Amino acid sequence: MDALPFVAWRGIVATIALLSVSLVLGTRVGGTSRWPDMRVLAMDRRTALIVAALLGALLNMAVFAAFLRTTVAVALICFYTFPAMVTVAAVPLYGERLDRLRVGALLLSLTGLALVVLAPLIGSANVVVDPVGVGLALFGAVCQAGFVLISGRGWKPMPNLHVSFYVIFAALALSVPLTIIAGQTAGLLLPFSDPDVWVWILAGGITGAAIPTTAFITGIGLIGPSRAAILMTIEPLVGVTLAVVLLGEQPSVLQLVGGAAVLIAAAVLQVAPRAPVPPEPEFGPLV
Repeated sequence: MDALPFVAWRGIVATIALLSVSLVLGTRVGGTSRWPDMRVLAMDRRTALIVAALLGALLNMAVFAAFLRTTVAVALICFYTFPAMVTVAAVPLYGERLDRLRVGALLLSLTGLALVVLAPLIGSANVVVDPVGVGLALFGAVCQAGFVLISGRGWKPMPNLHVSFYVIFAALALSVPLTIIAGQTAGLLLPFSDPDVWVWILAGGITGAAIPTTAFITGIGLIGPSRAAILMTIEPLVGVTLAVVLLGEQPSVLQLVGGAAVLIAAAVLQVAPRAPVPPEPEFGPLV
């Protein structure tokens, strides 16, 4: 399955999951169903949500396409330049301090990330550095940085669950027509001819989209854009850990050192003082 149909199916599953949870929780809490309604936002935040959702959709397609064109590790290193973009941009936009502690945590996390991702490639002849793939990954980094910075202002009174719905629905709405235009409709039909594919589609939609998107949007509101972006470097570390647990892979010493560096950077960030966001961010409830 190519990137576009996978993003489309991932979006279908995640959209259905988020809408279902929203309706169920809305019924339990308020007595009536809560449909995601963008009209609850002020016009400027409504526009911001549309832009953020579009960036999220482009991000999904760009990164998955990059994975198909270049070595995944190379794509990840390019993509994870976004914490640096967010950290620098958050200074004028959010009044966050670019102090030694924050810069040190950023450098430590990026160094650890490089060790975790690139260590298995040392001495390997299977490294593919495709210019288009690298460009797509960097474009994805720009989109992710924009998404984080826009989300930093919050979405009150819209619940974060509804924000996630719109973000993922945008990826779905954009990927389906692009899949058809690209002539990859066979990928959309693949699950009906190969039932084994459903396991990966469901995993990608629920644990790879619905849950982390909602958690990420909520987390930005709790700790701010730059902290959230730097903490995102834990993601490849989790991937390596899961590969050990589920696939029996053995991490190298360099990967263990890199993982420790990422975790230390995350701990350092928790003691870094956070300046108030101007104006005060307005984050809605989770549901």
